[in-house]
Amino acid sequence: MLYHVTRSGQNYGPYTLEDLKKYVASGNILPTDLAKSDDMPHWVPVSQVLGMAPGGPPAYQPPLVPAYPAAPAANVAIYPDPPNLHWALVLLIGIFTCGLFCTIWDFVQSAWMRKVNPRSNALFLYIAEFVVSFLGGAGRGVLVFSSAMHHTPHSFLGLGGVIFLVGITLLELARFDMRRSMEEHFNGPEPIGLSLSGVMTFFFGIYYFQYHFTRINELKRAARYRGAAI
Repeated sequence: MLYHVTRSGQNYGPYTLEDLKKYVASGNILPTDLAKSDDMPHWVPVSQVLGMAPGGPPAYQPPLVPAYPAAPAANVAIYPDPPNLHWALVLLIGIFTCGLFCTIWDFVQSAWMRKVNPRSNALFLYIAEFVVSFLGGAGRGVLVFSSAMHHTPHSFLGLGGVIFLVGITLLELARFDMRRSMEEHFNGPEPIGLSLSGVMTFFFGIYYFQYHFTRINELKRAARYRGAAI
């Protein structure tokens, strides 16, 4: 059976019963939050769903983080925080810089990933994609010039298409290597239970990764707070 959880007018979930137990234990869900399944007519406290005795809320109430359980505080200081910039700002700055900032941010993200997970090859793949795209842009410039001179070799047209396909292939390889590396790290050294969508990775790569990096940074800040409060 799946349950939805509500707090302050915001709904989260669905969660299994085991998920509820795990998130209550980590502090991400409070016993006083309300829960409801499709078979239940009314919202009831999570403590009632779990068969717990109702109790007062803890002194510190961490924000509800539905995507991940709490990261162990001991691991927070071992690894550097992920790049911290809201995904919407990455998109906005990328638009104003005609995509140049997005290329730079790809390097920033993949360089950080390489630092915490040496098995990651995303940085090298992004560099290869940048070189190929640069060559493709130069080739398009030659093609435009040749067209203006009314002399466009068919070989240029075919080569331009090949370069474009190679660039797209390298970009997607880099994105999926980032996905693999992130899941490997955040289900191993920093076990927060990260799971990334292949479809979102394919279409939204840099913005999708940055969304999760921002959430992970929030989680790590909360873990530091708990560690400092002990």
